[in-house]
Amino acid sequence: MIGGRRFPVRTAGLVVAAAATGLLLASGVVPLPCPFRLATGLDCPFCGGSRMLGALLTGDLPAALGFNAVALLLVLPVVCAVLVAMARYERGRARGWWPAGRSGRVLGFALLAAVVAWGVVRNLPFGPFPALRA
Repeated sequence: MIGGRRFPVRTAGLVVAAAATGLLLASGVVPLPCPFRLATGLDCPFCGGSRMLGALLTGDLPAALGFNAVALLLVLPVVCAVLVAMARYERGRARGWWPAGRSGRVLGFALLAAVVAWGVVRNLPFGPFPALRA
């Protein structure tokens, strides 16, 4: 307990592990090729994510957007919001770490649909779409 309140140990551990993994991938120390790309030759929705993190770490926002705009503008904020909600839940200040009921299901399916649509759109071989590849 810190100041009479429970410290969110699990959430803090998850944040530390995610940050360490992100730093390793973004720095290029641990090169991890995308298995989907190796198998199909296509970009998955998260291809370019480690280069995006690397660009963010150096403060290059335009490059980060170029590597994977959806991961930067949609996935990263959702992950941050979920981590904050997990910490609140762990401290007893929230009922859960994801919205309950229909709103939670709708949000989950909307996020899944956006990620799948991004994966399809960035692999279209015509128009401006090839520029979206990682």
